[in-house]
Amino acid sequence: MAALSDDALRALIRSEPEAGWRAFIDQYTPLLIGLIRRAGLTDRDEVMEVYVLICERLSERRFERLRSQDAARGSIGGWLAVTARHAAVDWIRSRKGRRRIFQSVKTLSPFDQRVFELYYWDERTPNEIAGMQRADLSSVFESLDRIQSALTDRHRAELMSLALRSKPPLPIDDTDAAERVADPAMDPERAASAAESTSQLESALRALPAEDAAIVRLKYIEGLTNSDIERAIGITPTPARTTSILGRLRAALAGETA
Repeated sequence: MAALSDDALRALIRSEPEAGWRAFIDQYTPLLIGLIRRAGLTDRDEVMEVYVLICERLSERRFERLRSQDAARGSIGGWLAVTARHAAVDWIRSRKGRRRIFQSVKTLSPFDQRVFELYYWDERTPNEIAGMQRADLSSVFESLDRIQSALTDRHRAELMSLALRSKPPLPIDDTDAAERVADPAMDPERAASAAESTSQLESALRALPAEDAAIVRLKYIEGLTNSDIERAIGITPTPARTTSILGRLRAALAGETA
């Protein structure tokens, strides 16, 4: 069966849910399996259990999540990339391990090392990190870019398997970072500052082309690798393109805070 476009698949799922579901499974199973593996799960049985979990959630109430998937929020592949990551994080949340800064990260600046700790250990958002470090948001994005370049696939798998994320599990289809529940441990002043920063970021992202905004969301907010982004939405975030995007985002953020 020839691959359907996102719009055609959405239309089929809404008009003929059963046929649309079969087409979705046929078309997106390889991507989902690959994304689950790249999230840090390598055991085949565990991968398949997470895959089945995702399928069960997506097929609930006659495929309601798929039928309501909004094209304005990005491609189906990009949406699934975040879905798979959330499911994998929740799956391994109970595992324990020892925190350590990898040697490749130790070669980075103290600022980058602190961003690593806040992002990967404490699950702080880029907005929160910028406020805590008194840094502009684009500097945090650039730091995350350097950190991601220093991490190997083994490092990423270890970070996932240590289950260092402390927030309650998210619904697997919660792909909008701006709508997540605030950290209850955050004091009111910092929560208000983070909310304002999030609002400014959302406005700045709306000023970017849709593809560039998707790269920022997946790469810096959701923490996906360049390979995952390419597999999910068919866009390669090259260093030159990333630098260009961050420059325009910085300018847009400056306009928001002016």
